[in-house]
Amino acid sequence: MQFEFGIPSQVSFGAGSAKKIGEVLKGIQAKKVLCVYDQGVKQAGIVEHVLAYLKESNIEAVEFSKVVPNPPDTILEEGANLAKKEEVDAIVAVGGGSPIDAAKAINILVTNPGPIHQYEGVNLVINPTKPLIAIPTTAGTGSEVTGVTVITDTTGDKKMVIAGRHCGADVALLDPELTVALPPAVTAATGMDALTHAIESYVSKFSSVPTEVNALKAIELIANNLEEAYNNGSNIEARTNMLLGSLLAGYAFNSSFLGLVHGIAHPLSVYCGLPHGIANASTLPYVMAFNAEEPSVQKRFKDIAIAMEINVAGLSDAEASDKTIDAIKVLSEKVNIPTLSEAGVQREQFEVLAEATLKEEISIVANPKAVTKEDVLAILEIAFVGEDIKKGNLV
Repeated sequence: MQFEFGIPSQVSFGAGSAKKIGEVLKGIQAKKVLCVYDQGVKQAGIVEHVLAYLKESNIEAVEFSKVVPNPPDTILEEGANLAKKEEVDAIVAVGGGSPIDAAKAINILVTNPGPIHQYEGVNLVINPTKPLIAIPTTAGTGSEVTGVTVITDTTGDKKMVIAGRHCGADVALLDPELTVALPPAVTAATGMDALTHAIESYVSKFSSVPTEVNALKAIELIANNLEEAYNNGSNIEARTNMLLGSLLAGYAFNSSFLGLVHGIAHPLSVYCGLPHGIANASTLPYVMAFNAEEPSVQKRFKDIAIAMEINVAGLSDAEASDKTIDAIKVLSEKVNIPTLSEAGVQREQFEVLAEATLKEEISIVANPKAVTKEDVLAILEIAFVGEDIKKGNLV
């Protein structure tokens, strides 16, 4: 047995963890920070709380609020230049995956020359970066604990994956109380994103014992709490379990990588403007059905069924796999995940989406089943209308 497993971030988890930001920064003797966030987090009032915690610790905050969903490369130089001009000691990211990914990329450019495109790939960032503290406000991407940042390349119409050394946060402060105000739609999209991370990690060609253990526990937590968090956002137990599930899914996929769902989702975000979570969730059960043609995947899906507390006693791997896929589709429907057509995708875009998917090399290589353009087109078609699924076939 051989594997590699690592997490770049030290984690503090639990109610009130965000209040530790001043203590953490004082511990590294930081007196001035760049605070990176988006307008959604600002409007929710979360940024003001973090800024107050910083002020209480006599730490000066320089604000950068220009992050948008699926963060483009065009904003990164501005953020990095601001950090350099203000001579900040550290960077604080507040928000979901977009602010955290943007902060990671900005941090790279503070100590490494631009443009950011030259670092696409693994372990291409040479110079050490500034200390980065991530405070997630969604239970979704797990970006606070991964050595990966995903940025939209506006010149190449694709998502760049930059991973490896100097690409992660040094400290992650996970406070479930910050997720209570998440709207139901965001709860659904980010929660299904985290569930996708866990499922794709578990069936990845690069899975290992540590990733499998974390992925299955993440699946258990997310599958059994997402509906409640969606319907009753003030349920702090459900919110805590969702944030923990997202964290563990991040632990898993940071080393196992992801698969075809993400290979399709990235082009859906770039070409169709879909939020990352919706892009994943709208195709997840259909990619699962495609992968379930492999007997080895059916065994894995039976494990997932057990983690989801689905009764599969006495069922074959194939039968249990069917029940797992059906349960994922039902969960998606319960939290109102749209079909691709409902999300605004056009059939005329399928060709370019399929071609772009095959260029998502890491996702294609990690997927447990070989993928062709025709396969992607078939998946897009059924995800477009949201039809029922039969084992091993897209119908």
